Parts: sequence; structure tokens; C-alpha cells
Amino acid sequence: MSSVFTTELPVRWSDQDLNRHVNNARVVTLLEEARLAAVARWLGEDGIPDPARPRVVASLHLDYLRPIDHGPALTARVWVARVGGSSYTVAYELHQHGTVAARARTVLVQTDPATGSATPLPPAVREVLLALETPQPGEESAPAGAGGRRA
Repeated sequence: MSSVFTTELPVRWSDQDLNRHVNNARVVTLLEEARLAAVARWLGEDGIPDPARPRVVASLHLDYLRPIDHGPALTARVWVARVGGSSYTVAYELHQHGTVAARARTVLVQTDPATGSATPLPPAVREVLLALETPQPGEESAPAGAGGRRA
């Protein structure tokens, strides 16, 4: 299985704003669509949202590098950038017109449904994610499987 998931995302008429570019908030929705498809591919049944084992987005960082136009589809590249004990980071690039239009990262945290507090990732999920972990050059990340402060 490839560690980088690639998918095409259609840009819908309703995604654009008055400037005829994709609205910044709609880019977050496109990232979510790419992430859900990637996690389903990587984790199979373990990637399907489950109220008994919720994983929530704890943070989102998004850099808009150029306007995204209505019309041409986006190519999303999605990978696991970091795996911790109770969380993992998903990184993205959205490409259009042969160039990167946006880069993003989300941190997803496994939570206890009763308390909402972080709880360890299920061992099978963590094992798959560690096998997919692909930190980019220059990123802050301890080696996979290292101990320490990873959440």
C-alpha cells in the first residue's frame, strides 16, 4: 500500500465565492473529503467513524498558496505525517493547474466517548498508521516507534 493517498476532488459551483475562487471555508471541506477517503483506504473498517471510538480534529493548519479556481478538479495528496499514542497528524497538498494551491495538516485525537479526553489509539490502528508514517524533510518528528512526549 502506498503511503501517499492521491484522489481527485471536483470543484463544485457552490464552492466558489464572489471573486470566482473557491471560498476559504470550502477548502476545509475539500480537505475533509480527501482525508475521509484516505483514512477509509488505509484503515478499512477501522477508518469508519464509530461513536464508541470517536476521533476528533484537534487542530487544523492551512496555508493558501494560490487561489483555487472553479472548474478544473483538484488533485489531493494525503499522508500520515506523524503518529503518537493517542493522535496522528494527516498532511495534505491540493494541486491545481500543475502547482500546489494549498498545504494543510490536521491532528486527529482518539477520545473516550464518556469523558471526551484523549485515549490511546487502538493497537491495530496505530500499527497501520505507523507503517504509513511519512514525515517530510525538515518537519519536526521523532522517529516512528520512539518513546517520549508524543500525544
